[in-house]
Amino acid sequence: MKKLYLLFLSLTFVLPHIKADTSIDERIYILSSVWRNVRDNFAFPQHFEQSNPDSLYKEFLPKVMNARTENEFSQLMTRFLAKFGDAHTRFFVDSPTATIPIKFIGIDNKVYVKNIGRQYTKKIPIGSQLINIDGKPVADYLKTEIYPYVAAANDDWRFRKSLDTFLNGDVNTEVVLEFLTPEHKAETLTLNRVESQALNTYEWGHPEDNRVAYVEKLPSNIAYMRMSTFTEPTVVNQVFKENLPLFRNSKGIIFDIRGNRGGSDESWNPVIFDYIAPADKDLNTAFIMKCRVSNSAFQEYGSQISQLKDYATETAMDVIRTGGSYFSQISDSLKIKCPIVIITDGYTGSAAEDFAATMKNLELAKLVGSHTVGVISHPRYFDLPNGYSYGLSTWAFYNPDGSGIIETGIVPDIEVDYTITDLINDNDSQLEKAIEFIINTHEPPAKK
Repeated sequence: MKKLYLLFLSLTFVLPHIKADTSIDERIYILSSVWRNVRDNFAFPQHFEQSNPDSLYKEFLPKVMNARTENEFSQLMTRFLAKFGDAHTRFFVDSPTATIPIKFIGIDNKVYVKNIGRQYTKKIPIGSQLINIDGKPVADYLKTEIYPYVAAANDDWRFRKSLDTFLNGDVNTEVVLEFLTPEHKAETLTLNRVESQALNTYEWGHPEDNRVAYVEKLPSNIAYMRMSTFTEPTVVNQVFKENLPLFRNSKGIIFDIRGNRGGSDESWNPVIFDYIAPADKDLNTAFIMKCRVSNSAFQEYGSQISQLKDYATETAMDVIRTGGSYFSQISDSLKIKCPIVIITDGYTGSAAEDFAATMKNLELAKLVGSHTVGVISHPRYFDLPNGYSYGLSTWAFYNPDGSGIIETGIVPDIEVDYTITDLINDNDSQLEKAIEFIINTHEPPAKK
């Protein structure tokens, strides 16, 4: 099982900073290298039915050769890799970081204000819906200006992912936003973009909690551990270990990984796994991992022998056998034995998804919330001329029953969607359901 999942916090689309000019030969080489690698090693060849790499190569080759600027060339490469529908498979370019003091969230395919600068809260309260951007409807703006550059395996994550930086641009450029407030009042706000660093100490309407991890004791003797990111494994593991006495004596534990975009598997593997898993649970059975495989002899007869068809279409996959099992290294007397719930949402991704899927597939925890983003794979990263680079998923992860993950994300055992009512009222129905599940687990069955 892979140890490192890189974050996908930033998008790589409009207006990248200009790099050194690439020659036509270098552009052909870059496109050809990327195309061939995708064609031979991309971990999700089923996507080729919709985005055939050979057809795309023929389509993009003249565009790449005739790109008028370096920006146009890098945008084309970004669009090329986005065609294959995988969030880890993407082209890396430097994008502008100037932004505005508003954070958005996607709910029911609509865009709402999740947080906003304190000076704007009376005019644009949290929960206001964004309607137009520079006079253009939000849905049209996303479809034409943003989506072609966003690598995602499903439409829901493409939408949510876009909201991270869809209004980024150059410093001091203006954007005009039109909203509908929760009271159904139309409001317009004109903002100039500022450097994103300027928002690090910004006064938000709703205070931001930027802690990597923390633990609280909830009523009914339930322990709650929030893990906002897996980018700092040492911090996460330290907080977990410091609270082991609380966890062992709790009626239940809630791990909250909503909004956790990933980082490193070492944030939970093996420490948290070791203290939760019974001695007979093999960590390496949580997933089936596959990669592409080729055989020219089989390919020759693929059109004649049905069992070899995948070789003829160059989409054959083989199971990756890492050679070995992994069982908990902690003695039974030290383990946590209470019920465990993991809360997920539509922004839980990558290494955080790996944690959630492992706990679910090994029946170590129940998942409550909404489905995750669908970014479970093993990516490799490749350097290109002139400072460019790209990522390519080369291992695909499947559930033990063989079902895929990236198209649907991880589906919780108990689905509870975060609603606009939750946002406006600062309510947490997902946490409430997690608490309810743990309490009900301990209650004796009702007498008939």
